[in-house]
Amino acid sequence: MFKKDPQIKALSNLKNSERKKVQAQCQSQTELSDYTFPSQVIKQTTFKSQLSAGTIYTDESNVPIWFKEKFSDLLYPTVYTCWKRPTLLPVVLAHEYVVEEKVLKGANLMLPGTVPPFDPRCRKTQLVGIASTRTPNVVKAIGIVQLNLPEYTRVIGESGVAVEITHTWEDGLCRIFKAKVEPPEAGESLESESDEQDEEESEEVSGAEIGEAIPKESDLPVTTTSDPTPSSTSTDLENMAEQLTTLRIEDVDHLFTRSLYYTLTTDPKLEVPMSSSVFVSNHILRNLPPVDPSEVNMKKTTWRKTAKFLKHFEKEGFLKLKGKGDDLTIVGTATKDSKHELSKFEPYRVGSFGANSSGSKANAQDNSQQAMMSAITLYKPISSAKEFLRAADMRLDTLYTQQELKSGVDRYIAEKKLVSPDNKAAVRLDDLLFAVVNRAVKKENAVRTITRAQIMVPILKGNFSEHFVVLKPDGNPLFKHPLKGSIPKVEIVTEMKIGRKVVTKVSNFEKFQVDARELAEFLRKKCSGATTIGETTTAPKTLEVTVQGPHGPAAIDVLNDYGIPTKWINFVNKLKKGKKRS
Repeated sequence: MFKKDPQIKALSNLKNSERKKVQAQCQSQTELSDYTFPSQVIKQTTFKSQLSAGTIYTDESNVPIWFKEKFSDLLYPTVYTCWKRPTLLPVVLAHEYVVEEKVLKGANLMLPGTVPPFDPRCRKTQLVGIASTRTPNVVKAIGIVQLNLPEYTRVIGESGVAVEITHTWEDGLCRIFKAKVEPPEAGESLESESDEQDEEESEEVSGAEIGEAIPKESDLPVTTTSDPTPSSTSTDLENMAEQLTTLRIEDVDHLFTRSLYYTLTTDPKLEVPMSSSVFVSNHILRNLPPVDPSEVNMKKTTWRKTAKFLKHFEKEGFLKLKGKGDDLTIVGTATKDSKHELSKFEPYRVGSFGANSSGSKANAQDNSQQAMMSAITLYKPISSAKEFLRAADMRLDTLYTQQELKSGVDRYIAEKKLVSPDNKAAVRLDDLLFAVVNRAVKKENAVRTITRAQIMVPILKGNFSEHFVVLKPDGNPLFKHPLKGSIPKVEIVTEMKIGRKVVTKVSNFEKFQVDARELAEFLRKKCSGATTIGETTTAPKTLEVTVQGPHGPAAIDVLNDYGIPTKWINFVNKLKKGKKRS
């Protein structure tokens, strides 16, 4: 239903009577009388796709939760709703490859791809969720059963559509609303905002307040030496991670709390407003003492989630936040004069990702680069390379790095003894390697002998298509799958509009998952100028943020805060230089 992005109108709040009516319909349809919407404020909008039209309901954070088609009373829950309530629908399991490579790319779920036994409720016309055997509690798609599945005990050799898919994770419905919600880990479910608040009120971690939960440094477990001295019996905060034998949850809370204090009092790069993800990755995590990331991370704390961590310290008066749910922005911070804990705080040696872990300028630059995104270029073989890959004993359905391909070529050259006897740095091409090397070369320029240093360029150019993977500062991929082409660049243009008004335009940022409204807000405060959001003239579906004034360098700084390195930013200044007066 949403293979392509649907057309939607502006959201409007649902009346309380209508909200109760829709909620009652959801309860009746799912036979769950205790089901409630995730928020008191429910919004609605109409949509129009290629094959259908209807209504979409969202929560107060604009995350789609239910939808229905026009002239139909059947309500479809979204995958986000199923993540919060895993028992909402009966689930049909399928192999991991089938879910990821077939269903999520728009195909229906065929019977041979399913995994019996089936839930007795999975009968024809029943609304079900689709999950993989790897994560059976995480629904990745919603659809309608086309066969009486409980009748099948074996699916090998059978045929037919088992489930007709209507909605999947990351389809047009998810893209159009830009919901920043990731699938839960296996065995977990997403908590609604009200659940989080209830947890915060009911949880007690060695006391009601975080001040009681922070252990004293003398209480932390230490490793003793064979010749203990009075100074070695107390834990030094700088060497805490090296001395801890086992970390309790209170210890991890203590480390994160100290990192927040360090950030607010000592970090010279802290500048608000700042998104929560940038604040945690570029400041909180970097300002921890030398620790093992596998032992000290947000999931090991009592808060477990970034949003709960930040909201707790907002209640304590250390931070001022803006936004709802997990989409938060830090707009203000406490000072030493306003908080007693900060006035008495003494800085310590931060870990390898800290900006102050070394006094040299070079090390500071290296650490700043570690907080940026990185990329890996991959190469996918096309039909012309398949014969060579078979001869080199390499797989055809794999994306390769340049080094992996070079190793395969070197291995082939060694096995076929193609090194020139006259020049060890040159290779005499056999017929197969000759065809691969000269694929994109004109016939008159074809060569039979080529140096090792030059052989990879023509091989990659004529036989492989380029792909790329962007990695976040924490090392996780930004996209689910590698994307075709070269690494995109954010475009920044400073120009003069009609009427002698200078503006700076920023576009192509959405490819790095930067929200247009958030970027416009940051630029407005950074540049002290009005901002607007529109579409570029060259690509109508590409958003463009415009800020008044010549603010190219400031825009680059804002993008750097998102983790986008300067080399991925193309800045063009179209302002004409003033003529020198004679």
